[in-house]
Order: sequence, then structure tokens, then C-alpha cells
Amino acid sequence: MEIDELIDVLYRLKLADLNMSEMFKSQTNSNLTRYAMLLYLKHGGEMTQTHIQNKLEINSSAITRHLKNLEEEGFVTRVRNPQNNREVMVNITSAAEGEIASCSKTPAAKKFLKLVSQEFTPAEIVELSQLLQRLSDLELK
Repeated sequence: MEIDELIDVLYRLKLADLNMSEMFKSQTNSNLTRYAMLLYLKHGGEMTQTHIQNKLEINSSAITRHLKNLEEEGFVTRVRNPQNNREVMVNITSAAEGEIASCSKTPAAKKFLKLVSQEFTPAEIVELSQLLQRLSDLELK
């Protein structure tokens, strides 16, 4: 592979990310990163801000900003860990759980899911996820 070919693939990946993020937001009225954070909290329960940051691979200023916005919207609560005052514990609220439940049932969200399902088989989605993970795991040594 030549560097030009790799640049083309990486640029297409960037454009696909922008397109999918914008489509997700327009169809669900939710930021993809914040929605992923809420899903992670929904399935994992209470956890530290650092744990969420590491799991979702978000930098410290971004995680703080996202959680602050989610807290202002009433979707999460943040409190200092009584056993370790340096840690911030994060919980999902019932309002957020309701938002997650209703988000996937809207006509716009169903339209978005149908569009993706028409273009990709479940096996292709799994393969794409695996390929993207491999790409994310690359490290220069």
C-alpha cells in the first residue's frame, strides 16, 4: 500500500465519522458521544468519571465538559467519592433512562436505523466494528 492510498482511506473514515455523527444527531436529537456515555452508565451502573473517560477513550477536559452538560440536562449526577475525595462518582438518572428508551422509538431514529440496515448486513456491521477496533488499536513502536 502506498501512503496516498492510506491517506485516502483515512480521509474517507473522517468523512464517514462526520456524516454518521451528524445523521445520528439529526435523527435522535442527541450527541453521539454523550449518548454512548449514557448507554455505558445505563449498563454499568455507578462508576468513576475516570473509568468512563478510559473506557470511551475521551480526554479529561472533554469528559468533564460532557458530564457537566449531561448534569445540567438532568441526565447524570456527579458526587465526590466519600472513600476517595479525588474521585468523582457518576450515576445515570431516571430522566436519562427515559430519554434512552424513547430515543430509539422515535420515527426519526427508526428511519436512521432502517437506512443503515438497508446498506449493511448484520455481519458487515460486525466486521466493520472489528476492523475499526483493529485500526484504533494500532500503535507505532
